[in-house]
Amino acid sequence: MKLIALLVIMTTLTGCVATYRDFPVEALGKKPAAGTCDVMHYSVKKFDILDSGGHRKLQDYFRDTPLCKSMVPVDEMPAKGLYLEVETKWKPLSMPALIFGYLSISTLTLLPAWSTQDGYLVKYNLYQDGQKKETYRYDITRKGGIWLGLLPFVWLNAFTYSEEDAFAATASQFSADARPLLAR
Repeated sequence: MKLIALLVIMTTLTGCVATYRDFPVEALGKKPAAGTCDVMHYSVKKFDILDSGGHRKLQDYFRDTPLCKSMVPVDEMPAKGLYLEVETKWKPLSMPALIFGYLSISTLTLLPAWSTQDGYLVKYNLYQDGQKKETYRYDITRKGGIWLGLLPFVWLNAFTYSEEDAFAATASQFSADARPLLAR
């Protein structure tokens, strides 16, 4: 049984070509200017589904990027001060993608499956002294296919946007969009 599970996982991982779209690509790689606010508390909520590095990328971004002079990770919203809550909701697969995905996995990817609509909705909720000031929303769409016939083309993944790229771009765009509120 373990051998079959390992075979399914290895085949799935190696016969998959995917990319991410509909996120603010222009913000990818932009370094935000250092903020003038003193302290920002932040919390990156756990994803409600497995992720491929997006959660860790968001945590690293806010830990390493000086949106304010001091960035403090917290579990709860503080009563006073600036607080950022990052929420991620999964946009599920379409029904045909789910059915074909199941059939593909069941046949060890001998049958193809694809998806063009799943992804994430990322919300950045900004609070001041416990009061919500603004919510910034960004969409991320994943497009991909899985099939044994894609094995020779998995190298294409090195040239497409990853989940980490998509989440880093939303964080960078949030930094630019929220700049007026962070300059206090």
